[in-house]
Amino acid sequence: MANVRVQSRMLICNLIIVVAIFWTPVSSDFIYNGFRTARLALDGLAVITPDGLLRLTNTTEQEKGYAFYSSPLRFKNSSRGKAFSFSTTFVFSIVHELPEVSGHGIAFVISPTNEFPGALPSQYLGLFNGTNSGDPTNRIVAVELDTILNSEFGDVDDNHLGIDINGLRSNRSAPAAYFTSTGGLHNLSLRSGEPMQVWVEYSGTERSLKVTLAPIGLRKPRLPLLSLPIDLSPIFTEHMYVGFSSSTGSLLTSHYILGWSFEMNGAQVPLLDLSRLPPFPRRDQQGSEKSSKVLIIGLPVLLGVVVFTLTISSVVFVIRRKMKFAELLRTGKATTSTDVFAFGAFMLEVACGKRPIITDASSTSQELVLVDWVSECQRRRGSILEAADPRLGSNYVTEEMELVLNLGLLCSHPLPDFRPSMTQVMEYLDRNIDLPDQYWSDGISMSLVSVRSSDLDNPNVSYASKETVISGSSITSVQNDRLLDKPEVSYSSKDTASLLSVADLSDSSSGT
Repeated sequence: MANVRVQSRMLICNLIIVVAIFWTPVSSDFIYNGFRTARLALDGLAVITPDGLLRLTNTTEQEKGYAFYSSPLRFKNSSRGKAFSFSTTFVFSIVHELPEVSGHGIAFVISPTNEFPGALPSQYLGLFNGTNSGDPTNRIVAVELDTILNSEFGDVDDNHLGIDINGLRSNRSAPAAYFTSTGGLHNLSLRSGEPMQVWVEYSGTERSLKVTLAPIGLRKPRLPLLSLPIDLSPIFTEHMYVGFSSSTGSLLTSHYILGWSFEMNGAQVPLLDLSRLPPFPRRDQQGSEKSSKVLIIGLPVLLGVVVFTLTISSVVFVIRRKMKFAELLRTGKATTSTDVFAFGAFMLEVACGKRPIITDASSTSQELVLVDWVSECQRRRGSILEAADPRLGSNYVTEEMELVLNLGLLCSHPLPDFRPSMTQVMEYLDRNIDLPDQYWSDGISMSLVSVRSSDLDNPNVSYASKETVISGSSITSVQNDRLLDKPEVSYSSKDTASLLSVADLSDSSSGT
């Protein structure tokens, strides 16, 4: 009888231990000041470099990279239990190969699985696709560091943080920035290449999720950048994976994590030892990858890289010196729309093998604007491919040539509001978004009309307009809700001296 009592007591003690293990909040925490010995499950492009950096992606196009803590963590005591509080911080760096553009970003992820079959790269960050983004059965919570503007997801800009619940349309988002000690907001560039630190904190008591950003070395700001009132209990399963996802498009970008710590049910997130972090990557470390990559990328990407670089580094500089674009004459200053126009004009010059001002073969005295000529091929001749450089013969991909020519026309649209941003241009080249079906009107010339030098001193001519509609020989301006029609000033293609080739502008700039 005594033995039975002893055995019963032992059984009860064992049951108490089991209950304590499975029904008491578990404090799961880790600190990685570098990842040489980290317990991570890697997939896709993700690797740990010899220096201890976690590189989620390299400059491979249209790929994904994942890094998750090797074991799932307990986030609730039961399926209907309350989600535990947690906090995490990590240091990241986004290294791109082109000035001012990168893609597509990093997401800190809490998910019931660390595998995402069917997920797409590019704007989907390796987490979702066009069908399941927004599906509540995903049970995914993510904090995105997004460097591409995707209008389909309602992005605020191409440099923002967002809290995503089950999809990529953020529940909260804001341009990348941090609050100073005085309460001021200081902007940051996620694609600067400089390391930055992110804090993600959830309070199960307050039922709120907060995200804070700051440059590395700066103490955690008192005010978070994002704050979302939310109860994560209905979203979380009992066990969830924590980690990172990243993806690439056509832009050459590498995404790095330098250090990471996580705390469950702790008072505050464990501090990273910044002095022990691996050296953060620099852009020049990837020169060999860039050189080999440029040799194999397709026509749209090649044109995008070459034209964008030339446009930013030389064309814009020369244009701003010469001040010969009609838009510059109207507004008196260069704008990003002017840069996009230069992009389009040069893209057409490359694809067509012609200068922006060409001579009509049927008339030696008649000059045509290249933009108008390409538009003519598209609208009246029925095939924009007639504008392709005849020296290429058939040695090009038809779909790619059509894309480049149509995009060149769109960038050269006479109305600045109709032109895409440079980020959208890269998205078009990457085929992440489709070109609009119609972006011209039969009554509107596709070229920007410049002004005869004799008109520059004419006090009756106004060039400061918000929008210009070109039709026939008249120019109509809308300014301050006032319609100003000036049919007495006519412009012909012969007068369009502003549409010079890059070589012409470069040659003449030294004499100005």
